[in-house]
Amino acid sequence: MAPAQVTEMPTRRAKGTGRQYAYDVIRRSIVTLELPPGSMLDEITLVRQFGVSRTLVREAVISLSAEGLVQLLPNRGARVTGFEIDHVRAWHEAIELLHRAVTRWAAVRHRPEHMGPIRHERLAFEAAAKAKDANEMMEANRRLHLAIADACGNILVTGQYERLLTMGLRLSRLILSYEANADVSLETHIGRIIDQHREMEAAIEARDADRADGLGSAHAQLSLDRSVATLRGSLAGMVVMPIVA
Repeated sequence: MAPAQVTEMPTRRAKGTGRQYAYDVIRRSIVTLELPPGSMLDEITLVRQFGVSRTLVREAVISLSAEGLVQLLPNRGARVTGFEIDHVRAWHEAIELLHRAVTRWAAVRHRPEHMGPIRHERLAFEAAAKAKDANEMMEANRRLHLAIADACGNILVTGQYERLLTMGLRLSRLILSYEANADVSLETHIGRIIDQHREMEAAIEARDADRADGLGSAHAQLSLDRSVATLRGSLAGMVVMPIVA
């Protein structure tokens, strides 16, 4: 497979931010599927595109590898981590457990100052949905769940949860952009997400742990149901690359 190129980049960047610039552009290209699963990342090509040193590009790629978005290949460079159906299933099983855990613990352990960020990100998601901005919906959803995780009081679980949420960004991108063969319309699906977000916030604020736990499970099931419909209709035409070399 030929090395992939990033075609859409900011035209200007602040001095001294080369690594962050490279990281941001590559990450955005991966999660929006501009760089498809399995695409090879060529350092020399990326250096020319970004106008930064090879060291900065390499550091950005290593950071993305730590998030599970890039796979480092011994003596062969790096490629965008692939999709496998088994890994999609495993991701949904894991995310349900952690949705339930962090939402339950947030209801029990949150402090008053935790509610502001949760509400802020919930409203950011709703604003992005109203604007039909799929990319910002993905990121706001991730930030919302991380704000809930911050309130759960377990940094080890939060770290693994963040990694899973990042891994799920590309699947979310498919879900938020694909309409055919779905059991419900995309608009209805997003409306259900919004309703659940509001209920989760209310359950956490009320310290209703059982309600929060149930909503975490329902939220994961909502994602699973949509994923099954999306994958049924879309992945048949995609090149699905294995995660292992």
